[in-house]
Amino acid sequence: MSKMTKSLVHMTRAGLVALVALTLPMFSQAAHHETAETKGRAVVVEMEAEVTAIDLKTREVTVRGPDGTETTFHAPEKLVKLEDASVGDRVVGTFFAALEGEVRTPTAEELAEPWVEMEGKAKSTDTTHPAIESARVIRAVVTIEELNPEAGTVVIKDSRGKVHMIGDVEPEKMAGVKVGQTAVVVFTQAMALTLEKKAQTAQ
Repeated sequence: MSKMTKSLVHMTRAGLVALVALTLPMFSQAAHHETAETKGRAVVVEMEAEVTAIDLKTREVTVRGPDGTETTFHAPEKLVKLEDASVGDRVVGTFFAALEGEVRTPTAEELAEPWVEMEGKAKSTDTTHPAIESARVIRAVVTIEELNPEAGTVVIKDSRGKVHMIGDVEPEKMAGVKVGQTAVVVFTQAMALTLEKKAQTAQ
């Protein structure tokens, strides 16, 4: 196991958010992307987790860290064989973890349709991870779970109860936004670039 993997094994949701916010300049894997709505940076990280839910129709996988917090990622068919994964698997994954989005009050129309995949796609100029272009741009009505203006991070829960992380959000976009508030967010959904079962340790 690499030093990076060892350092991320015990990463919690808050730890991942902090990593995204604090280490953007440090990672050689840092990727720059542009969504249909806004521009922002992204970082690719490796971590170990447990699979708690799989939706083959939407190609979403939910993983849980050691502290019990869960995060949902999109797993593109051309990158991840989600059909080979099972709930309860211990996995090591590479995740596109830093996102940027718009945070504002939802309209009545948006409240009526709380999860919409936009026509625009994330566009990456990073040749190391060109697959980031497979990321989906989503407009969702969510509950604000965590806010960190200094780090530029927002944790949200969508109408289906799934948790997402948004990073590199400009402080002015958080103005007037409070934890527990219902808001509409246009963001690039976090994506699993790789997802492999953890090798069993010999007893």
